[in-house]
Amino acid sequence: MLSVSTQLAVGDSLSIFKAMIKSISFANELVIFNMERDDPQTLAYFKEIKAKVIDVKTPKIVEVIRDRQIKEASGDWVLVMDYDEIIPESLRDEILAIIDNKASCPAYSIGRDNYSLGFPLKHGGWERDYVVRLVQKSRFISWPTNIHSTPIVKGSIIKTTHSMEHHKDASLAQMVEKTNRYSDIEAELFYKGGLSPVTQFTLLRKSIMEFIRRYFFKYGFLDGRIGLFQSLYQGYSVFISYSKLYELQRGQK
Repeated sequence: MLSVSTQLAVGDSLSIFKAMIKSISFANELVIFNMERDDPQTLAYFKEIKAKVIDVKTPKIVEVIRDRQIKEASGDWVLVMDYDEIIPESLRDEILAIIDNKASCPAYSIGRDNYSLGFPLKHGGWERDYVVRLVQKSRFISWPTNIHSTPIVKGSIIKTTHSMEHHKDASLAQMVEKTNRYSDIEAELFYKGGLSPVTQFTLLRKSIMEFIRRYFFKYGFLDGRIGLFQSLYQGYSVFISYSKLYELQRGQK
């Protein structure tokens, strides 16, 4: 039996979420962690798809609820999905073959092909990345709560052959909201790590070098306009993180 465990937060695109749900229709169970969504359209959709809905406060990072996402599912296997990921038919078939194979590994790392504002990203540091998302529940130990953590399982983790789509940016507004949230975390980590005091030169150097790294060294220019946009935006994101670190160092926050 396969369970899919996912989450939806305020500000997440409902249309992209519906596309994700459609792509995992082969699952036997659907568990949704509702992060304070209370709009009638979303609540009606939850009822329509007959999901198991668990209401939770919105965490700073999703890893805080990952452990519970595994444990609340009743399937022998759990596929953890973010709202903006889509499973193509080739990966669906591979997943079904894995859960039917008694000699399968305890967990699988799935490749993600990244998209921004509907455009594919193949350069600029946004090449295919891998995330551990398919877990055999009986061999699951725990999921650490630090950012970008992976689950701890009894045994080795291997990669799937096929990948999923990751539509990471639904809109510019969502990108800015995400940057604001994650820059808080990054600035706190920098501060606790004892980074040198931030100066005007630091802000300029870090943000400009991030753009240069993405656009030129990581070949972001090969992705055309979306490559330029992403490279500029990543420079902006770095500027925000270091500006917040400056606030912490100055005791202004």
